[in-house]
Amino acid sequence: MTENIPYLLLSVSLSSGRNLISKKTAVSYSGKAQFFFSQTLLFGCAAVLMLIFGITDLINASSVTRVFGGIYGILLLISQWMFTLALKNGTASVCTVIYSLGFIIPTLVGTYFWNEDLTIFSFLGILVAVLIILLSAKKEKTETAHGIFIPFILVAMTASGGLGIMQKVQQSSAFAEEKEGFLAIAFFFAFIFSLVAFLIFGKGFRFSFKACIPPALTGACFGGANLFNTILAGRMSSAVFFPLQNVSVILLTAVLSLLIFRERLTLRTGIILLLGIGVIILFSL
Repeated sequence: MTENIPYLLLSVSLSSGRNLISKKTAVSYSGKAQFFFSQTLLFGCAAVLMLIFGITDLINASSVTRVFGGIYGILLLISQWMFTLALKNGTASVCTVIYSLGFIIPTLVGTYFWNEDLTIFSFLGILVAVLIILLSAKKEKTETAHGIFIPFILVAMTASGGLGIMQKVQQSSAFAEEKEGFLAIAFFFAFIFSLVAFLIFGKGFRFSFKACIPPALTGACFGGANLFNTILAGRMSSAVFFPLQNVSVILLTAVLSLLIFRERLTLRTGIILLLGIGVIILFSL
């Protein structure tokens, strides 16, 4: 467990960074052209980051890794596009916590397909993690856009769970060492698909350098987080990694929001932080 802490810290930090700036990415577009441009830039930055680490693995990738990468790329597109559309119409806190519920999918799948133990402490940890997410979801009212964001975020949540499953599948295969190539293929696929969509729907696009900053930063965080998440998915039990990572992201995002945005520390936020510490202790037993 100790050797995984640096990777977990990087994963949580990058994921939290993505959450903090993702709302700005969502509001940086005002139509189809701006939306697909921001998604092209986002995935482009992530693809460049993956190529830095995995250009050799990309060139020499096996056919299995290419298939896995293509599937992962489709899930990346669905999760990111739907997450961004949800943030456009909904509140950031509600969208983030519902999106985080996706961890339940690979956690449960891991117990059935990889014969991973779900101890009583891990089971209690999952229950408390779900409680934290539900408490966080109640932090803000959801009347924004009359709930129109709900279908988008539910699809994003499901795709997020699929990403976790594919990380585990790739790391459990005979080609686990090709993880950098696997991610490079996925993000490059998502970049090309987004670029094609932009070329089709980009009529009337007006370039703005200022609007490029949020999606570029989001892409860098998204790519880095996926790299470390894939590494950890192969090293840690699904019942431990996915709940622990998601709860830690929620906690760090809450703390950074208090410091950066000067949000008031409410009783509910304090309870969430204490429960989060309890989850970490449960998964350490």
